[in-house]
Parts: sequence; structure tokens; C-alpha cells
Amino acid sequence: MSDNALSSEDRVRELIDITEALSAIFARENELLETRRPGEIAPLQSEKARLAAAYAQSIRDVAENRGAVQSAEHTLLAELKAVTKNFEARASRQRALLDGARRASEGVAKAIAEEAAASDGAYDSRPDPAPISINESA
Repeated sequence: MSDNALSSEDRVRELIDITEALSAIFARENELLETRRPGEIAPLQSEKARLAAAYAQSIRDVAENRGAVQSAEHTLLAELKAVTKNFEARASRQRALLDGARRASEGVAKAIAEEAAASDGAYDSRPDPAPISINESA
């Protein structure tokens, strides 16, 4: 079915489905970030990118032709609003988690740099030279 042939209800349902799927990925990523397992996020990225592109296109389509969805049932539009609100909350939570992780890693890097600068070479891995004593009377 072409985009032009989709009914208002079909367009809204499609947007709801995309938004829920994308929101579920955000929820999973947030859980992984909260439990300090960011390495497990990588496998989710291709599906997230695909859904984000579909979501962006759906939003552009709606912005270009609001009438394409405004005639949908009120309950369906209310469901879309609720799903979108949930999605936005999860996206906001992820921004906060990622910002916190970024600040923490910057803080650790700064602390290491400050400690290295303050040590003035104390962490040099070369052994201290052995003292030499010369007996010139021998």
C-alpha cells in the first residue's frame, strides 16, 4: 500500500508501532546504562537507526500533511500522544544517563591528568639510579 493510500487510522497506527518499538529500545539501553553494561548496547544500534529513520520520516509526513492523521479516531490519537510522551521521557532519561557518564569519564581523566602532573614523574617506570661512590685513595 502506498503512503497516499494509507488511511488516517493506518498512518497513526504505523506511527504508534514505530514509536513503541523505538521506545522499547530506549528502555533497554537505559537499563543497560543504569546497570553499567554499556557494552551491551552495540547490538541494538542497527535496529535503533532503522526505527529512528522510519520515525523521522513519519513525523515529516505528518508535519507536511496534518490532515492525513487528524481525521483518525480520537482514541487512536490519544494513544499516539501517550506513546509519544513515554518515548520522549525515555529519550530524556537516556540523555541524562549519557551526560552523567560523559561527565564521570571526563572527571576521571582530569583526576588522572592532575595526579600525573602533581607526581612530577613519580610514576616513571625506570628504576632510580644506584648511588655511586668513588674512593680516590685506593
